[in-house]
Amino acid sequence: MLFQGIRRVFSTKDGAQYDTIGAFWEEMSAKYGIENLRGLGCSWTEDTIEYVIGLKNGIIGDADFTAELPDTGWITVRGRTEELGRMYDEIYRDGRLLYEIETFYENGECEVQYVR
Repeated sequence: MLFQGIRRVFSTKDGAQYDTIGAFWEEMSAKYGIENLRGLGCSWTEDTIEYVIGLKNGIIGDADFTAELPDTGWITVRGRTEELGRMYDEIYRDGRLLYEIETFYENGECEVQYVR
């Protein structure tokens, strides 16, 4: 699976990524609509995460990131956006991830797909 989008690096210290990635989503949603987007988390370090927002269908004009992701082995978790922190607590109990893809919906639902 090919993932293309706009890449930014965020701090993960003290959970800072939730607010900063949320602001990134707000910025991109204002341009493209939340339901047209998906977000990719990858390349974690001790203190950072690379996060890329791309279109579900097509390519964002200013795309500066391209990655070939695995086609199989993904696990999907669905829930409410306000429960995202709890969802990640459960996901990370079994260790670090290779990739995660987030999708959000206007009705407050969200989906996280991940692969280790």
